[in-house]
Amino acid sequence: MNSKQRYRKPLVSTACGAIVTLALPALMSSAIASETNASASENKLERQRAAYDMAQELIDSRNINGYNKIRPKIADYSLTPYVDYRVFSLQLADKSVSQVNRFIEKHQAFPFSSRIRAPYVDQLARQKRWDDLLSFQTRYPSGERYQCHYHYAQLKTGNTDSAYDGAKTLWKSGDSVDSACDPLFDSWTKAGLRSDELVLERMTLAFQRRNGSLINYLNKQLKTSKGKQQGKQIQSLFKSPKMVTKFASSSFPEPNRSTLTELALQKLARSDKEQARTALVSLNKNSQLTPELKQSMNEYVAMRFITTDSDSEAKWRDSILAKSSSDGYLERRARLAVQQADWRGLEQWIGKLSDKAKQTSRWQYWLARAEISRGDKAQGEKRLESIVGQRNFYSAAAAVQLKHSIVYPISTTTLDNAAIAPYQTSLTRIEELIARDKIAAAKSEWRFLLSRVSTTDREMLAAYAGKKRWHHLTVVATISAKMWDNMSLRFPQAHAWWFNFYGEKLDLDKDLLMSLARQESAMDVEARSSVGARGVMQIMPATAKYTAKKHKIAYKRTSELYQVAKNIEIGSHYLNELLGNYDYNRIFALAAYNAGPNRVKRWRAASDGNLDAIAFIEAIPFRETRGYVQNILMFQVYYRDLMGVQGSFLTDAEAKRRY
Repeated sequence: MNSKQRYRKPLVSTACGAIVTLALPALMSSAIASETNASASENKLERQRAAYDMAQELIDSRNINGYNKIRPKIADYSLTPYVDYRVFSLQLADKSVSQVNRFIEKHQAFPFSSRIRAPYVDQLARQKRWDDLLSFQTRYPSGERYQCHYHYAQLKTGNTDSAYDGAKTLWKSGDSVDSACDPLFDSWTKAGLRSDELVLERMTLAFQRRNGSLINYLNKQLKTSKGKQQGKQIQSLFKSPKMVTKFASSSFPEPNRSTLTELALQKLARSDKEQARTALVSLNKNSQLTPELKQSMNEYVAMRFITTDSDSEAKWRDSILAKSSSDGYLERRARLAVQQADWRGLEQWIGKLSDKAKQTSRWQYWLARAEISRGDKAQGEKRLESIVGQRNFYSAAAAVQLKHSIVYPISTTTLDNAAIAPYQTSLTRIEELIARDKIAAAKSEWRFLLSRVSTTDREMLAAYAGKKRWHHLTVVATISAKMWDNMSLRFPQAHAWWFNFYGEKLDLDKDLLMSLARQESAMDVEARSSVGARGVMQIMPATAKYTAKKHKIAYKRTSELYQVAKNIEIGSHYLNELLGNYDYNRIFALAAYNAGPNRVKRWRAASDGNLDAIAFIEAIPFRETRGYVQNILMFQVYYRDLMGVQGSFLTDAEAKRRY
């Protein structure tokens, strides 16, 4: 209702039979007052934001007195607890256990309430307040460093047995242990409890972790002549795993001998599979090794020959794998059968899988394909029908094979405001963090909130985030609540304007761009991968620099990849270039986007044009890339349905091509 409509007819009421007309100026005064209140509220918020920023600057310079003077100005500002936390953290050295516990209790709705525990334990350890440490740390801590502090506090307060039991447990690591454990280990060692057997056990663990420097360090810690001799054996075996057959026949004590024998053979197989296979001949004759260990070693070496071109090697490999009970190995062998279009062999390898693995839609699909290929069309199509209607790639592939429409279960969620009312304070704070572009803190708050509520409330929070257009937070909530069938929330149409703009500019499907971004970052504009890919389309800095230069895109620094528009511009141009390189074949282009063009070149050479599209995807040896391509093809199905866009699971060119 607009203002003209609001004032078109005067409001009337009756009192003692008289008609009283509400004066028009009174309504206007009310409206003006409302607008004035809103303006005043907005002005207050802006003043609080400015004061909050000033408070952060004062804390940066450790001017706590200055902060205390302006603190009243932001007393009711939603983000003020964050600066309170910073000040409290700076003053931890002066805080008692009860003060810290009260702070944690007061701020239990904040992620930092649990984060303050670790620095306080560190502080107590630095101050040697061992009784306080144990009083504060009432449960066994997580994290090696804090476990070291905990056990040393036990030692210093007289609980020697528990402290040394903890030292023994912490010692058994194949990696370097945190330096906080040094005083504990020193006392434990001086007490005569670190035996050569324990040093040798840790050397074995270090071998398992491929940690040669730790093996060399530990070798120097051995005291007895026997221990030194055995340490030298481990050291030599690590440097020269071809000595494995000699070591396996030695008098080295069990169970370390068997463990080291297997580890050494694996190390040898990774560097020289032929030599490892030769070593197996002697190891298989060694009566000291169990049949289970021999089979395990044989399987490991056999898998190094998974892509051999030698018929004799392949025959030997398959004779080993035929006895395997490892679904991982057997699935890899079945995938090789797909790559070789060996349908009869594929049936045999699928038949060796565990019942659980065999019944997955993946292997039911391929079993059906094998049955059809050898002439049992009725049985194969019946099997395909049994997996149609599921929400996964193989169900979609089955539907395409049967020339059916792709269908999958869909659910919806209606937001119940009453259900999220208890969390409104947290939600208001998250909204302010987003408004202030403090996205990392907003994500942290959101995950912390989701971790503390029921599955039902997570669903409501997902619906709330969807309504607020918090795209990445919506996706995170749907995953947390396992809302797999709620497509509208799982696949938000985020940044649609930019995807549409560059889709039209480059003649790319908007749903393809959106699907790729959904897979890459779950629509997180500030995403950064472990290898350095950034932003919503996860662009590597080197790729951004190359793409920007080639396509004359304005781009100066890596930080620009966190800008949605710039990230989508560069990502769209890069994907378009890949598509052009592969005759607009999405399967090749998507695989190259994830794993790089050189790997795609090798995979195409391996299949040598003998496969269809689905078989080529299955034959991709990298699980991540295989799942990546499958996911994006499915995500396009979901986005097209949500947007009412027509499109095929595979284009005619993709479906007809040999891979």
